[in-house]
Order: sequence, then C-alpha cells, then structure tokens
Amino acid sequence: MAYCSSMQLLEVPFVSSFRPLCAAIALSACASAGSVPATAEAAASGSISVSGAGRVPVSWWRQSGAVYAPLTACVQAFRLMHIPQSFTPDGWVVGDLPDGSQTPPTAGPLDIWFWQPAHGDTVTYAGPVDAHAVERNGQFWIAMDAFQSLLTAFHVQTSWQGSAFVVRDPVPQVALPPSGVMSSAVQVEGDSWPEPWFYGEAGVTSLALYNPLSPALPIRLVTQDGFSGEVLIEVKSHDVPGEVHQYSARMYDGRLQATVLLPFSGRLDVQVDEVQNEASLALKPIAFSRAIECAAQSLPQTRLGLLQSWLINDNESAGIRDLAVSVVRAAGLPDSAAHPSPSAVDAEIEAVSDWASRHIWYNWPAYKSGQVPWQQMTTTLSLGHGVCQDISGVAAGLLRALGIPALVVQGQALGLLGWGSHQWDEAWDGQRWLVFDPTFDAVYTSSTGIGPPVSVSHKDFDPPPSVFAQNHRGGQIANW
Repeated sequence: MAYCSSMQLLEVPFVSSFRPLCAAIALSACASAGSVPATAEAAASGSISVSGAGRVPVSWWRQSGAVYAPLTACVQAFRLMHIPQSFTPDGWVVGDLPDGSQTPPTAGPLDIWFWQPAHGDTVTYAGPVDAHAVERNGQFWIAMDAFQSLLTAFHVQTSWQGSAFVVRDPVPQVALPPSGVMSSAVQVEGDSWPEPWFYGEAGVTSLALYNPLSPALPIRLVTQDGFSGEVLIEVKSHDVPGEVHQYSARMYDGRLQATVLLPFSGRLDVQVDEVQNEASLALKPIAFSRAIECAAQSLPQTRLGLLQSWLINDNESAGIRDLAVSVVRAAGLPDSAAHPSPSAVDAEIEAVSDWASRHIWYNWPAYKSGQVPWQQMTTTLSLGHGVCQDISGVAAGLLRALGIPALVVQGQALGLLGWGSHQWDEAWDGQRWLVFDPTFDAVYTSSTGIGPPVSVSHKDFDPPPSVFAQNHRGGQIANW
C-alpha cells in the first residue's frame, strides 16, 4: 500500500462489517485548543497504566468535570503499547509509520488522525478527530474522554481505578500450533493497525491487521497473477544479525492466508515470495515490510526447534506424524508425548536418526556436480533421496512431529572432497542438546549413483565433542 499524508484517505479492502469508526466515536466538535478557565480545579497525581507493559506517571488536570492528561503522557502510553505514531503539520497521527524526527506540538489546534481498525469492509485512514486539547503552561493537555474513545476504537478495554487510568488486556490472545504457522489469517480483537506492506509487483493488496504486542502476524495478501504454489515467508531481525527464520505457506489462485509466529523481538524485516522453482529456489517477491515490530520476547532455542520452516515443512503433510510414530514403534519404543526421561528421548532421537540414514539415500551425482537442488522435507520423503541438508531436515522434521525440539546446524565437515559446507542436527532431550549426523552415519561403498547405504554406524551419534570436532567444525542454526 502507498502511504499518504495525514490529509488523505487510504482505503484497503477488509472482511466482515462495522460502521466507520469516525462515525462511531462520540467526541465534541471543538474546532481548536482552548484556554483553561480561571475556575479550573487543581492538578492531582495519578498514572496511565498499561497491563503487562508499564505505567506513566501523570498529574491530572480537571476542569468543569473533565479530566485532562499531558499529551506527552498519552504519547508515552501509546509507546508502551508499541502503537506507531507521529506528528505532522496536520496533527497527531496514531497508527501510521513512526517518524522520530518530529515532536509533539505545544500550540495551535490538535487533530487526531488514526487507522480505522478491524471489522470494517475497508481499512481507512480516518480523521481528523478533535483531541479536546487545552493549552496550559506551554504544552497540550488531552481530554481523557477523547483518549479513552480512541483506545475503544482500537478495541482495547479501559477503566478508571481511583486516580489510575488503566488500559486492560491490550495484548490479543492467539493460539498458534507448535509449528508456529497456521493456514489462515487469524484476526482477533486487539489487532488494530495495518501491516505496513510494500509491494514487489503491481496490483497486490493487503487485508490484514496486526498488533505489535502479540507475536502472531496474520498475513492476507491478494495478487493479480493468480499464482498457486509454495510461498516463502522470511522474518529477519532488523537489529540482530543472523536472526532469520523462513516459513513455508501455500498460495491458491493468487490468495495467501497465513498466520506466523514472529520468533524474534524488535523491529523486523518480513518478506513474502512466490517460489517459482523449488529446485533452484527461484523467488518472485510479492510483498515486504521493514516496519513490522514484535514487542514479545524472542523465542528460546527449544521453541525454535519446534517451528516449521521452509525446508522442514513437516506440518504440511498429515502423514508426517504417523511416520514418526511408526519409526519409534518399529524400534520397539513407546510413543509418549510426555517423554518420561532424557534417556528415553535419546532412544527416540537415535531411532529417527537411524531411519533417516537408511531411508534417505545420498544423491552423489548432485553432490559431485555441485548441482545440489533445494527441496523441502515433504519432497525429500517422496523422492527418497537428497544431500546432507535434506537428510538432516527429515530427521529434524520427524523429531518435531514427536514434540522433540530439533535444529539443523550449518557448518563445515570433512567429506569425500575435503572440508566443505555441511548440515547436521541437534535435538533437545529435556536436559541437553544431543548432537548427531545422520548423513555421516550412513555407510556407502559406492559414491557414483543413488542407492541405499550398506550399513548404519553410530560414530557420529552423540560422540564426545573432541571426536565430533575431528570431522565437523563451526556451525550455526540454519535459518531454513
């Protein structure tokens, strides 16, 4: 979407129905800021409190039964809720892209412009709405009736508790599966402002809102090219190098609906690409943002180890869980979601590692020619062959399907052609990360074609670190 100045309207299609918020908010029609009459009541101490986020001390100003707070306090309260805001020559813009170069005004009329939140057929850049502002001691004071109405427009509940104005439950609750991706764009109360998407092709529209206090990011995009197929959603930290995660989703007839769990805190770069060719990972950008924010804490590695990724798309096939269960049962192990002990989990990890070593044959021709194809876990299982990233991806995906956190690690290993790029696994047994390499544990007598290994060893399953370091080095969590 193209961003407009605060004197323009921007409409984007949306779902369901509700009356326009600028008509729903009952505010008086003061044309400009006024002066405080001599009969005004004295100031009183209090606060604006945001549940779970913090509080802003306030000296309330009362006049004629109305309560006012300094504009600076209102701005700080919105910052606690991570609501984007800026000041333009036309007024206070709430819900637009922030502009840190501008500061709150201290004189003149003050209008509030804001994004009309969810429940409308359109998402509209609304306003202006009078802030009921008064000018006192060189700064603006905002009528709390207007401030409360604005929060009500954002579907946030508020109440007075003595001298404290309390913003209650500003964080929308979204239940996402352990995979961290859902094949629908979940819209809930509290999702209040549009994702600031920009578009890689003409004719793309965005229909979703999100809330920075929630780690759930709903994505609802429509393109004109009618694309059906795989979509890669990349989430990259704006502030911390190396924090990258790539989700897989499906687009049907040019329509994408998905909700992803943002794994990192802070400012995030998010990009959505159509996968034009999976084998070469040829991508066509359709939408990106450099202004998505997540105020929730970054996920720990154990939680990251359960997420779906573009390569490990285990949740996109209903049979993956059944396959994982059959693997541990074939090894004579019980399938237990509670995993009673680390040693029992270690046995399941070993069974899955052995299965990946035996059943995903190594693609020696691709390796030797340097023409290693990209392929997702579900593709690898259907083909029955791949290289190290595919074998380690299958092992990680099967473990995740059992509820065991597993990570693919990218580093270097000493192989047939010397030291080179390689991938292996780590899995959490409840006490430690167990390291294993199902690719190196498959023993081949021929490296000319694609065929089964003659045996499976355990020399690279949970070896002492000094032994593992003899043929592995470096290593970081793979972002796919």
